[in-house]
Amino acid sequence: MLITNNKYIQYATIAIWICNCILGGVIAIKQSWLPYISAGNSLYIDIKSDPFDGTIMPILYIPDWTKSEYQNKTTKFSDIPISDFIPIPEYNPIELIDTTNNTKKSIITHYTYITPYMWSYRLNYKEYDGSHNAIDIRAPIGTPVLSIANWVVIRTIEADLTGNKLVVIRHDNVLVNGKRQNLYSGYLHLSEITVQEGRKIKKWDMLGRVGMTGIATTPHLHIQIDTEDAPFHPYWPFSTADSKANGLSFFESINAGLWKENAIQYSIHPMLFIINNINWGNTIQSISTTSTNIDFSSFPAKPKEETHELIPVNASLESIIEKMNIWWSSPALSKTTVQKTTISSNYSNTKACTKKRFWDVNSSSTWWKTLYQLIDSKCMFQDRDTFNPNATITQKDAMILIMQYYGISPTNGTSHFLDIDIGDSFQGYAISAYRKWILDGNYAFPEKLLSKEDFIELLVRIWKFEKNPSQIKIYADTSAMNLKFQYIQDYAFKIRAKWWNFNPKSLLTRQWAVEIMGNILARDQIKK
Repeated sequence: MLITNNKYIQYATIAIWICNCILGGVIAIKQSWLPYISAGNSLYIDIKSDPFDGTIMPILYIPDWTKSEYQNKTTKFSDIPISDFIPIPEYNPIELIDTTNNTKKSIITHYTYITPYMWSYRLNYKEYDGSHNAIDIRAPIGTPVLSIANWVVIRTIEADLTGNKLVVIRHDNVLVNGKRQNLYSGYLHLSEITVQEGRKIKKWDMLGRVGMTGIATTPHLHIQIDTEDAPFHPYWPFSTADSKANGLSFFESINAGLWKENAIQYSIHPMLFIINNINWGNTIQSISTTSTNIDFSSFPAKPKEETHELIPVNASLESIIEKMNIWWSSPALSKTTVQKTTISSNYSNTKACTKKRFWDVNSSSTWWKTLYQLIDSKCMFQDRDTFNPNATITQKDAMILIMQYYGISPTNGTSHFLDIDIGDSFQGYAISAYRKWILDGNYAFPEKLLSKEDFIELLVRIWKFEKNPSQIKIYADTSAMNLKFQYIQDYAFKIRAKWWNFNPKSLLTRQWAVEIMGNILARDQIKK
């Protein structure tokens, strides 16, 4: 009997041990760097984010990396004089690939964006070469990390098994690639977290500080954006078990592009999303004053060249405003002006223009003069023998029209887009659009039919119209709840539109394209 009882005790002990192992394994998996199962789609689903009103950069200012003293990993944000900060450079995948450029601008760009989207660790700066579905932005330890948009904080992790400190935030009901969905943004390798789970945060709110926690070889911000159909957040395409099964280390797995197709499917280009939706707004009113740790990089402020004053670690909003000149335009937008001038001066399509006249355009039409003004001045609408005014317009047609109007020439070469046939005339325009951050990923959707508001969005994004300073709607049938409201507002402000209906959801016809482009031409001619 004693023996039997001992056996029962042994079996019970073994059972308890097995249960503990299983429980420990579950906890370890949930806390490991991959995946964060506990940061699922259902967390805080009852809390909805404020309406999307555009984006800002998560980091605005970095030190001048060409100065050797700032290349030290231990240098902290608060140790750097204000005069040594510069605006974060533009993220340009074409420029990043060119590692032979030794200009100061190129060096700073390469030093800042140490890991492009879908990159490998081959140091070639080539997108879609690996399975790293995020962008790594180098910055000193302690650099404030800002909320890029209005979100709900669904997860804060002070330390996983690797020591990684991270934040996951959610934005509700965003239109991305033709689908309205929730997006999930992950901010990793932080040194400090300044937000709480289950709280709404607004654009410009500080959510933490740059660090090098977890698997990191230098201080940086890892930022990624997952789609709502990703199985967990932040999403990562492979697990440690996947790496072991393939006999690869973590870095070797990325270089090999392990489960790369999943990374592309469940994430979007974070920098492209930010740049395409950039809207700095009224910064002083938008910045949260509840945090005691707001630093100067929370503002689009131009540093004073003459000062060498250090930034206090806990500088208040008021003290920063007193010490700095506030510069109300975005550094990214200011670069566009130079780019516009260059592009306009390089317009060369007029030499080959045949200046067609179409039999199916009646001179009694209210828009026929506008059509021929566009043909004569911009050499547009040369792609067919008949005009077909009621025909709908595809994304391909629209982008070619807009680029022709602004003199943006197609780029020689073959694009990487899978839905554009080799030899298609759209190839060159698609490459130019990719370089201007209008297209991204592996698909260009050339045959997608556009609405009027889609066309307006392309216009504004390609040419960066002057921002409408007012939120008072100009067209009677538009609403601030429309995610493309700001694009419509900017266009309406550009052409000095009156209070009438715009029919933003209507499918775009060739006639409407003429009328929209004609309105822009009229304003451009007035300015000249």
